[in-house]
Amino acid sequence: MRWAYAFCFGKARPFFMMILNPKVPVALLALAVGYSAAAYAGTSGQATALLARSLAALSSGQTIRDVKLQGAVNYVAGSDEETGPATLEAAGDVQNRVVLNLSGGQRTQIQNGVLASSTGPDGQTQLLPLHNSLNPAAWFFPALLVQGLLQDPSYSVTYDGIEDLNGASAHHFSAVRAPSGQGDAQTMALLGQLSAFDLYLDTGTLLPVSLAFNTHPGNNALQDIPISIEFSGYGKTSGVMTPLHIQKYLQRSLLLDISAPSVSINSGLAPGDFQIQ
Repeated sequence: MRWAYAFCFGKARPFFMMILNPKVPVALLALAVGYSAAAYAGTSGQATALLARSLAALSSGQTIRDVKLQGAVNYVAGSDEETGPATLEAAGDVQNRVVLNLSGGQRTQIQNGVLASSTGPDGQTQLLPLHNSLNPAAWFFPALLVQGLLQDPSYSVTYDGIEDLNGASAHHFSAVRAPSGQGDAQTMALLGQLSAFDLYLDTGTLLPVSLAFNTHPGNNALQDIPISIEFSGYGKTSGVMTPLHIQKYLQRSLLLDISAPSVSINSGLAPGDFQIQ
């Protein structure tokens, strides 16, 4: 189940089918509406200025279209621990493809906008709920993530000040994406809430050090399961700063420990690379 939570992404369905547990109290949905009204206030000037400086530090002024990371991964789920090669690809901030060739079999996850799939070692591909497809696709590559926050007008970003993070000072940003499409006010507000995430930048280098968001059980969009990503070991490839060590935590327990020494920037990944069957 831990793997399913960590790689939960979604299939577009009619709004009345796609995210809501019928037993969710209306009062909780009302809270989501209140959250949304405050969230879509637009990106603050202070947030924009700091994120622009971060992107300059990350990309040296160049536009990043796609990235491919290759390396090794250690996957831990309770007593199950597997290792093997890993390939992580992303295009923009809405498409990714993650392939883990683990000792227990290959696991693949593809996200393409609001469509996503997960394929397990048995070779069976499953389309997953929409409420788990609204997190950042470029979760493993901070430069694409920060670039998206600055270039995509659907994002609203708030600067929350300097906080202590794992014993170090970090700039804290809260981001939310305004949902597109049509639906009732409560559903649209909840979709916006489901897209929320937090980004932390080192106060000295302005490089991202952590990303946090929630995933959810397949049948309950309102039950939060925390995920955090930690970035370290930055190195420069083709002028772009890249974390060569990425750790993904599920409910504060290490799930993926990725070492990715091979980095390809703007190699021309094709749309078919992110096609969901």
